[in-house]
Amino acid sequence: MATGHVPEPMPFTKAHHLLNPLRSLILSPKRLVSRLSLMPNSRVLELGPGPGYFSPEVARAVPEGGLILVDVQQEMLDMAKERLDKSGIGNVEYRKGDATSLPVESEVIDVAFLVAVLGEVPDRDACLREIHRVLRKSGLLSITEIKLGDPDFIAKNEMTRMGQSAGFRLSTRHDEFFHYTVNFVKEK
Repeated sequence: MATGHVPEPMPFTKAHHLLNPLRSLILSPKRLVSRLSLMPNSRVLELGPGPGYFSPEVARAVPEGGLILVDVQQEMLDMAKERLDKSGIGNVEYRKGDATSLPVESEVIDVAFLVAVLGEVPDRDACLREIHRVLRKSGLLSITEIKLGDPDFIAKNEMTRMGQSAGFRLSTRHDEFFHYTVNFVKEK
């Protein structure tokens, strides 16, 4: 992180950048879903969904379960809801909230995922503790970081250290040229 840089969410006024179809060249929603070990009845938390770029594909993968979108900006949730409603997807809940105090009950989530979000959270350790709280035992935490042009990018070794410090066991890693994904499992 650059000296003097304060982590903060991307402003909703720039959300259209997050829906650029060329983004799939870096990481497509289908490829992300393939890394999440989803079951049809999984309860999934997407933290910082923005306008919902990955959300439709994830929601379709859990037709008997559900997707909870949590974002600190109501405008992002409104954009995501409009996008998913147009796609006819109804198994989604929208909750405005902070990453360090998630508006989710304890131990009810099977899979939690973040894409280029953790670096925007000022208290990353508190965020990881909250995710640990809401995940069921053996639940999956999947964190993807995009290397290109993200001032809040977290290096893979640092991400691995943070996850393990928060009580997660490293499960799998996916390394690609423009991004990486690390998956952790909650053991206790």
